[in-house]
Amino acid sequence: MNNAVFDGNYKFTAKDFFFKILSGLAQGILIGVLPSAVLKYVLLPFIKGGQAWAMDLNAILVLFSSFIPILIGVAIALQFKMKSLDVGVMAIATGAASGSIKWATAPAGFVNPVSGVKAPAPTTVYMAQGAGDVINAMVVAAIGVLVIWLVAKYLNGFGAIAVVLSPLVIGGGVAMLGHAIAPYVGAITTAIDDAVATFTNLQPVPMAIFIAMAFAFIIVTPVSTVGIALAISLAGVGSGAAGVGVVATTVVLLINSIKVNKTGTTVAIFLGAMKGMMPSVFKKPIMIVSFLATAAISALPVALFNVQGTPTSAGFGWIGMVSPIQSMLVDTADKTFISSAVGIMPGLITWFVVPIVAGFAMDFLFSKVLHLYSPEDFKQDM
Repeated sequence: MNNAVFDGNYKFTAKDFFFKILSGLAQGILIGVLPSAVLKYVLLPFIKGGQAWAMDLNAILVLFSSFIPILIGVAIALQFKMKSLDVGVMAIATGAASGSIKWATAPAGFVNPVSGVKAPAPTTVYMAQGAGDVINAMVVAAIGVLVIWLVAKYLNGFGAIAVVLSPLVIGGGVAMLGHAIAPYVGAITTAIDDAVATFTNLQPVPMAIFIAMAFAFIIVTPVSTVGIALAISLAGVGSGAAGVGVVATTVVLLINSIKVNKTGTTVAIFLGAMKGMMPSVFKKPIMIVSFLATAAISALPVALFNVQGTPTSAGFGWIGMVSPIQSMLVDTADKTFISSAVGIMPGLITWFVVPIVAGFAMDFLFSKVLHLYSPEDFKQDM
C-alpha cells in the first residue's frame, strides 16, 4: 500500500503511475481552458463596447491557457501527494519545458512594447502564447515524478539543502531535458495535424464524417482540439464538423455520467470537461466506438446544411456554445473563413437534435445490445 506522502518509500505500479499522470493532466488542462471558453461570448459584447474591465478580464482568462503546463505539473504533483517544495519543482519543470512561454535574445536598443523602455544591452525576452505542447508537459511531468522519487530514495531528497538543490538540479535539469526533447515529442502532434488535414481534401460528406470522428476521439486525449484546428487552419465545413465531433463525445459522456457520477462532474462535462474523463476512457477504451459512431451520424447535417466555423471555433463544441454560435453569427473578421451562416432551425438540428438522438441510439446499441461497456465504466471524480 502506498504511503500518504510521496517519498523514497513510495511503491510504484505501472497502473498507479499512468492513471495519476493522466488524472493530473486532465485537471491541469481543465483549469486552464474552461474559464476563457465559458465566458468568451459573454464578454464579447462588452469588449466590442470598449469596456476596459472586460478586456482585462478576457486577457487574464486567455493567459490561463499559457499556464496550463504549470497547472499540469502542480496537479500531477498533488496526485502523488508531494510536499510543497516538490510541487513547486514540478511546476518549474513542466512550465519551462513545454513551449507555452517562449524566449529569445533581443538586441540592444530593443523597446519593450509594454513598458516602452529601451534595453541598454542584449537581453532575454519572454512571450506567453497558447498552451504549448501538452503531450510534452505530460512527458516532462512523468520524468519529474521519477526523478523526484529517485532523489528521495537514494539521496535523501538532498537533505537540508533541498530548498536550493531541488529547484536547481531537478527543476532546472528536468526542464532542460524536456526543452531538448520537445521537438521530437512535438512530432506526434504534427503527425496528427497532418492526418486530420488530409480529410479536408475529401468531398463534403466523407470529409465531415472523418473530421467529426477524429475530433470526437481527440477531445478525450491529451491532444488539444483547438491546437490542431489552429495548426491546420481548419475552417468552413471542416470546422463545423470538428465542433460536432466534440459534441458527439460530450453527449455520450453526459448520458452515462448522469447515471453514475455526482452532479458536479456531469455539469463540468457539459461545460467542457471532456478531457477530465480521460482516466475512465483509457481504462475502458472500447467506449470510444460509441463516440465515433455518434460523431459519424452527427456529421451528416453539417454537410447537408453547410454548417461552418473558424479555426478558433472548431475544437469547442458546446463549450461556451462557441461552435454553435459561430456557425450562426458571422461578423466581418469571420468572413475570411465562413462563406455563409445557418439559420436557427438548421443550427438547432445540427448542434442539438441529431447529436442527442444519435448519442442515445449509439449508447443503447453499444451498452445495452452489444454490452461493450456499462455506465459504471464512466464513474469519475473531477
